[in-house]
Amino acid sequence: MSTMNDLGITVEELSKSRIVIQGFSLESQRAIGMIRLELIIGDLSTSLIFHVIESKTSYKLLLGRLWLHEHGIVASTLH
Repeated sequence: MSTMNDLGITVEELSKSRIVIQGFSLESQRAIGMIRLELIIGDLSTSLIFHVIESKTSYKLLLGRLWLHEHGIVASTLH
């Protein structure tokens, strides 16, 4: 949610989400909502749906393993 606020996105701009996210501590929480955003990494430009949660974490977003493999982003996880 802090990243969403940094980007100037309001809660009203989110679509409803029914997803429940389980954290590394095994605690789970329902997503506040979801939003489709353009993600640019180097030469790659793609549109992704992000599920927004309110949590203190050391990261700003998580990209799924399937997406990473599809785009060859993290070569070490391909094997």
